[in-house]
Amino acid sequence: MFELGWEEGGEAWRWRRRLWVWEEELLVACRQLLDGVTVQANVIDRWQWDPDIHAGYTVRGAYQILTDSGSSAFDAARDLVWHKQVPLKVSIVAWRLLKDRLPTRSNLHRRGIIPSEGDLCVSGCGHAETASHLFLHCDVFGSL
Repeated sequence: MFELGWEEGGEAWRWRRRLWVWEEELLVACRQLLDGVTVQANVIDRWQWDPDIHAGYTVRGAYQILTDSGSSAFDAARDLVWHKQVPLKVSIVAWRLLKDRLPTRSNLHRRGIIPSEGDLCVSGCGHAETASHLFLHCDVFGSL
């Protein structure tokens, strides 16, 4: 990547297809991480897990970082969402709901999958179809 150029507009950032909005957000975060990286010739590389330098990388530690950096709603509900007595498919839907990753019309429009006039709620209420609207505010579906 360094040889191709990882600066803005460099060859390392060329993609075969157009990126989705969420991928572009991840790309911005990746570029911000790489801004502080300096590649030096004739210096031995080494890997270091910054969150826990002594114990190193663990799946548990990585999972805690990923879940702790999310929204406060997820932090408060994490034990309920991932409870061992909750079926896995229910936990996954609840997790996607809290992370706003459900395929609502609003999310599909934001990702360029459907046109802007197609993001209204399927109930015909005239509001944008967001997860919050569907699960809490919609007169038709909110009561379910």
